[in-house]
Amino acid sequence: MAFYAFYIALYAQIAIGITFMPLWLRAQGLSEASIGACLAAAAIIAVVINPLVGTVADRTRHNKAILIGLIICAACATIALSAISGAILVAMVFLVYRALISPHIPLAESILIANLAAYRLDFGQVRAWGSASVIATTLVCGYLITLSDTRVILHLLLVILLAQIVTATGLPARARDAQPTITTAAILRALRNRGFLLLLGSAAISQACHGVFYAYSTFRWLEAGHSTWAIGIFWSIGVGVEIIAFVFGKRISARLSPGQIIRIACLAGCLRWGIFGLSAELMPTLAVQILQGATLGLAQVGVAHYMRENIASEFLSSATGVYWAAAGLITALAILISAWLYPISSSYVFFFTAVLCAFGTVFAAMMVGKKAERAG
Repeated sequence: MAFYAFYIALYAQIAIGITFMPLWLRAQGLSEASIGACLAAAAIIAVVINPLVGTVADRTRHNKAILIGLIICAACATIALSAISGAILVAMVFLVYRALISPHIPLAESILIANLAAYRLDFGQVRAWGSASVIATTLVCGYLITLSDTRVILHLLLVILLAQIVTATGLPARARDAQPTITTAAILRALRNRGFLLLLGSAAISQACHGVFYAYSTFRWLEAGHSTWAIGIFWSIGVGVEIIAFVFGKRISARLSPGQIIRIACLAGCLRWGIFGLSAELMPTLAVQILQGATLGLAQVGVAHYMRENIASEFLSSATGVYWAAAGLITALAILISAWLYPISSSYVFFFTAVLCAFGTVFAAMMVGKKAERAG
């Protein structure tokens, strides 16, 4: 039960971060362009900080202690955010906060994966509780903002972080076995594999579009006249469909190749972001959120399928790290470009991501039918 309780608290924090923190930042005086720059910088920081924290955890095997320490520091940063004012100072402390929370998921998963057999757990079931928490949190937070104002975002976030500290104490201390770090040689080795390059050009680009969506969707919905309560419902619909995709992921992988799955995800991205660029009204929004099952759920299923089939086990950790590092860098670049486009028109932001997914579709199509080049 400790894992279920912690994952509920962990993904409640993530729900607030991707859904309502941009709204809080705007209330502190940051423009949409400045918020985009902050989120891009946070993505770059995560690319740097996550491998560093992971290396320390692998070497010391103190994953649980490091995780709890980071949560405590993140709670302190949240208190600082509630006490300061001024756009520049808020942006600086916000980046510190993001640096502190970015390793939470990798550390939590390292503890969970090491204990699946011992505790007779299924990773998908634990992760599903996290997704369910996202739905509940977005609904609650959206409703509370409607009743009050954006200050409630930090209040709820602090309560969730305190819940994380309590639930994390119940996690087992055992850490995962040490894995190879992401070295320059590992990166070059991955980049010599054509199939892996196509994965970066398709799935990583597709996932980067979600970073743009997290940064600007709330503002676009508010422009269209939707309440924060309605936005919470929109997010819940997307996550609900995403859960369905994960549940059926094993069956889908048995019938389709990684390239085929990712191609479907990229095509869905072209449709999803194109629709959202055209309109953020109710009916188009419902279609946009239903497509999240493909753009996010299927894309992640396809990546896992590719890694399992085409990456040698001794190279799997480094290859996965390179993939997420590439996705993070593409996300940062996409958010920065979107920060320039948004003041012109919020529609242009999502037309831009639709174009990115079109490129991703081309690379995914090149994966389909291609004979696998096993790395490692």
